[in-house]
Amino acid sequence: MSSVSQRPVSKRSSASLFYMLAIGTGVMRTLSVVFDVVAINTIQINPLIYGFLAQWVSFLVTVTLVAFVSIRQTVDGRRQSLGYNLDPDFDRLRMLPKKPMLYLMASGFFAGISTLSYYILTGAADASAVLPYGQLVIVYLLMGDLLAEKDTPTIIEIQSIISILFGVLLIGATPVGFDISSLLIVLGPMNISAAFVTYYQRKTKRYEVRPGLRVDSLNMRVWSLLVLNSVMTVLIIPLMPADSLQVMIDNFIPLFWMMVGSSVTIFLALVMYARALGKGSMSVVNSLSAISVVLGVPITLIGNIFIPNGFGIIETDPFMWILTILGIILVMIGILALQAADVRSIVLVKVKPMVGDILPELFDIKGVENAAALAGTQDYLLAIKSRNLTKTRTKILSKIYLIPGIDNIETLVVIREYK
Repeated sequence: MSSVSQRPVSKRSSASLFYMLAIGTGVMRTLSVVFDVVAINTIQINPLIYGFLAQWVSFLVTVTLVAFVSIRQTVDGRRQSLGYNLDPDFDRLRMLPKKPMLYLMASGFFAGISTLSYYILTGAADASAVLPYGQLVIVYLLMGDLLAEKDTPTIIEIQSIISILFGVLLIGATPVGFDISSLLIVLGPMNISAAFVTYYQRKTKRYEVRPGLRVDSLNMRVWSLLVLNSVMTVLIIPLMPADSLQVMIDNFIPLFWMMVGSSVTIFLALVMYARALGKGSMSVVNSLSAISVVLGVPITLIGNIFIPNGFGIIETDPFMWILTILGIILVMIGILALQAADVRSIVLVKVKPMVGDILPELFDIKGVENAAALAGTQDYLLAIKSRNLTKTRTKILSKIYLIPGIDNIETLVVIREYK
């Protein structure tokens, strides 16, 4: 169990755990895409038929995994579930309270649209292209933050948006021009929906069920996946051919282990992703998980040596490969520029006498990454992050001052740090 005020003791620092979770998300997501692309290309199955079958297999695998890790064991004299090591907030498979369940329903709805778009793309592109396409969501998250805060973008933010957008366009180029239909899917339903998924997942993960217990990422995956599959089923059935049921029956056994592999890796990816969202900002989590962009190219090239065309058809035109590599470089430059531009600060907060616990209110302010209560001359310590010092003052510190009972705030800008 963990909360703002009560975290489990860990041998790893919070920062190192955050980076492990975010980067691990990218690695697991890469493996999941690889399983899907190889399955579709080796069996030569309609991507929509495969997607429908794979998603419901994924739900059964997920429920089985979460039920298994609900088994309780005694560790150091106290009872805890096997899933505690995956997420310290996890206790057992269960229904969630009404508010986080509504968040998950919204998340699952948009995830259904994004997932349908993903399966359409997997039938038309290789892993090295599908993985960078998903990074466009960072642009939408950034733009969403700017609109929500009625804020003016910084030069770095503008440069990053342009870099990522042009990178995705280059990756989507073909010898006869741009694959307009794929780009429209990428620019539209796939990533706009993914941005909403990230937003609602983060709200869910940061919801405190009771003091000492937040919503866990394992139950989040189960219930959001159920909604996702329901929404995708409604959308996908009218698009599937008439013989879809027979195709699924004929190919279930040949595809089974590929679907299980995809299910387990995406389960781990989304569990780590949800945990990372509970520890850091949406754009940074997506930036770090973008290691999948880099992994896609070597996996596609090496994989096709062992399974010809199994990882997607390799483009033989050197010029197209140059465009693809340039596109990936632009995407990574935009992502890394966002990460490098962040200004970190330590804020010491003193409150007036007889003021109650305001730690949850401080932690809920956007930009506050960590919050701790202190014993001493200061009452609270906050680790915050923003694009520049002006945004630190106008978007974070100003909100702290609005909390009733604040007496004094001291801000220390981090110049250099070791992690």
